[in-house]
Amino acid sequence: MQISIMAICMPALETRSQREFVCSVPFDADLLLSMKEIIRKIGVNTGTINLIGALRRATLQYYIQGEKSFHTNVFEEPLEIASGIGNIATMKGDLVVHCHVVLARRDGSCVGGHLAEGSRVFAAEIHIRELNPPVERGYDQTTGLNLQQV
Repeated sequence: MQISIMAICMPALETRSQREFVCSVPFDADLLLSMKEIIRKIGVNTGTINLIGALRRATLQYYIQGEKSFHTNVFEEPLEIASGIGNIATMKGDLVVHCHVVLARRDGSCVGGHLAEGSRVFAAEIHIRELNPPVERGYDQTTGLNLQQV
């Protein structure tokens, strides 16, 4: 049985993969700022990100839905990037890198959230996939978030 993507996901935008890149981030660099710099240099405006590695310290944000605001959590400890996934878009001409991570502690417990500036790299490997057509972000009144406009 064939199901249309439009029947399960509204709205939807069909995209096509373009170029792909594999990058490493230098030791002690700020992970989010480095990803933005890499993405600007390779000229990607829309795409997806996957990453693995480890952090020396992490700064994550958690969105408090009822308040429509972010709470910042700082973890001053070594953490493994068990999973990192995100997307790339633009908003009013500015590059937006939106990335969520799950970080594992030595005992196997995990913390997670929205990657913020201040996360220092021990080692990080990133896979970037460029997509077309471009995707723009815009303010969503219901959630208070800047969401993809598809």
